[in-house]
Amino acid sequence: MRVLVTGMIAGMADAAYLEKVVELGRQNGREIHVFDAVKEFTKAGRKPMERLLGTTDYVFELTREREYEKIGFEIEKRGLKDVIVRAPATVEWNRINRKFKDQRVIKDFIRPDCIVTLIEAEWVIKREMEKLDTGDSFLRSLKARHHNLYEILSWMNEEVSLSEDWARNMGIPHYVIAVGEPPDCLYKLVVHPKPWVVYASYSMTYATPEKRQVVNTVIRRLRDYAVVIDPQTVEIGTDHDSQIDRELIYAYTVHRDLHWYVGKVDAVVAIHPYPERPPLSAGMMDELGHARDYMKARYMIFPKGFSPFTTDSYIEKGHLFETPEEFFDHLEASEKREKFTDILHRQGEMRL
Repeated sequence: MRVLVTGMIAGMADAAYLEKVVELGRQNGREIHVFDAVKEFTKAGRKPMERLLGTTDYVFELTREREYEKIGFEIEKRGLKDVIVRAPATVEWNRINRKFKDQRVIKDFIRPDCIVTLIEAEWVIKREMEKLDTGDSFLRSLKARHHNLYEILSWMNEEVSLSEDWARNMGIPHYVIAVGEPPDCLYKLVVHPKPWVVYASYSMTYATPEKRQVVNTVIRRLRDYAVVIDPQTVEIGTDHDSQIDRELIYAYTVHRDLHWYVGKVDAVVAIHPYPERPPLSAGMMDELGHARDYMKARYMIFPKGFSPFTTDSYIEKGHLFETPEEFFDHLEASEKREKFTDILHRQGEMRL
């Protein structure tokens, strides 16, 4: 499979995440090839990014087109099977978000099977930008601009939005994955055609250590059947400088979970392992309501049993289960979902 990976080119541990995916490939006897489009644009730094951004849009567009063509020819010449092309959809420069209209050349020469946009918590990106210590003049320039949370979240949103437009233009799926997710998420999209993609929904406000372990166990088992998007892999910042920052982060968190996650997956699995208290999570029910409107499959693990407030309205018939065992039995016996046979965790690393 060919996967185009977009996302901000500063402040994220995207290179480290991609290397984890490549390592999973090695453990499974598959060679995953990664092409870094930014390195190709800049000739590994010999043509600094800020110089390219300082030229006319026409010249920079021709530069990008030429390098995408070269990458496409290299993939074809070598007959590469499992490929990641890492490229930005936008770049923030001089307080302006420069959007790249590269969908035609990417469609013609890279021909991706899907697009994945990598994201990270906004406070992590801000922290990483502020502590950058690099000889790269472009990254030093970004650091000097002291981007605030709004600018960072806007850049991230532009990456997701434009990548989504590219995917629609090409008629392929678009997913959003946090770099904090286990590498098996992206690995499955690279090596398996059209895997089942699932969002895990649960209460993140009320969670005793015991019940959180139940949730994590269900998510860990679910990864044997699907690409699982887990919202806890983007840690919400709590040290806000102002009420405006707090409102901003909360608004983007809701937007991310409902539109970037729920709106793009195949199914939502709601996990609520509480027989009495707390009541059903408002966030979880909102996610299920959006999943219904998006016409996604919906499942729920709920020890309380059947309820007129969950069946039919929020959960499809036959998709409400009192125990995790019932849910996984349904996946295998009724839906005939097969487990991945790959090694899905890196050696020495615990999975969420």
